[in-house]
Amino acid sequence: LSLDDFVARVNADLVGKVVNIASRCAGFLHKQHGGRLGTTIADESLWAEAQAALRPIGEAFDCGETARAVRLIMALADRANQYIDAEKPWGLAKAPDQTQAVQDICTLGLNLFRVLMIALKPVLPKMAEAAEAFLALEPLAWEDGQRWLGDHPINAFKPLKTRLERKAVDAMVEASKPAPAPEENAPAQG
Repeated sequence: LSLDDFVARVNADLVGKVVNIASRCAGFLHKQHGGRLGTTIADESLWAEAQAALRPIGEAFDCGETARAVRLIMALADRANQYIDAEKPWGLAKAPDQTQAVQDICTLGLNLFRVLMIALKPVLPKMAEAAEAFLALEPLAWEDGQRWLGDHPINAFKPLKTRLERKAVDAMVEASKPAPAPEENAPAQG
């Protein structure tokens, strides 16, 4: 295990890709729509792609191929971020006549985020629990990824995962090391 790679992956993939989706979308929904998801699926093909992605991800987990499952999850996170980048809700939010479009884009973004958290739940259960609280949902189950979540309130966004610093990881590794065993041939005290 390369700790530098671990830190880079957490920061780039989990924080930069997955958590970023929720962070970007939640603010617009709270500012313009009272923290409520819309009902419209803004991009039906992307939503279908996300639903279909759960099958190979689940198969990879079932076969014990966690690394492949995570690569598939991150590919879906890339697609979600590409969609949000292309639609630019931050630009649309400036135009009063585009509030519905912003809600639709951000609703799809949060539905994609929910699918990502369902897929990540086997390896990141605490983060999934925090996502459930943010989305105001009961514990997520695999089959929930097949259902659209619309006309639903969400809570204010709180960071689900923050960037890791290498010093913190080193301290955690050091703290997890077992205490040295006493020497067997040490003279008895007394």
